[in-house]
Amino acid sequence: MIKRFQRRTGRFPSVITIVSVVVVGTLAHAGPPTLSTNPGNHAIFPAKGQSPEQQTADQAAAYDWASRQTSWDPYQAKAQLDQQSHSAAASSGAAMGGAVKGGAGGAIMGVAIGAIAGDAGKGAAIGATAGGMTGGMRSRRAVKEAGGSANAAVAAYQQQFSLWDRNFVAAMEGMGYSVR
Repeated sequence: MIKRFQRRTGRFPSVITIVSVVVVGTLAHAGPPTLSTNPGNHAIFPAKGQSPEQQTADQAAAYDWASRQTSWDPYQAKAQLDQQSHSAAASSGAAMGGAVKGGAGGAIMGVAIGAIAGDAGKGAAIGATAGGMTGGMRSRRAVKEAGGSANAAVAAYQQQFSLWDRNFVAAMEGMGYSVR
């Protein structure tokens, strides 16, 4: 391409010209990905000879109908589930250092108590052990609770998706498609 340009014009194309051709060509095909109107990833066969364009329109109509019937949208619910998962992971991560934090706090308290009793080192060791055990138990409890709530949210999503998907399949079959 560059050689042809040089023969026709007698000069080399500028770097800006080449880059702009590449960028414009890329932008013409780029764009945000579209969400599927078939989130259950069903095999849908047009049993009445519907065109691909008609099938696309019918799938969108079935998606909307299923969402209205269930008052639930799988993509919006998935976004909320992802957000809950990130929050649970953050809570779990924050709780992980409980034993170390508890041990440090216990050691400080132990030094103060040990100083009064006459042996700050021994008091710090006892305080660190007690604080570490307490902090560790709190940490494990928080991690378990975060995991339990995430599992419950996933189960609720799957149950609601099953109901939504039944409505989607019924709508597609009602429009003359074979759905598997």
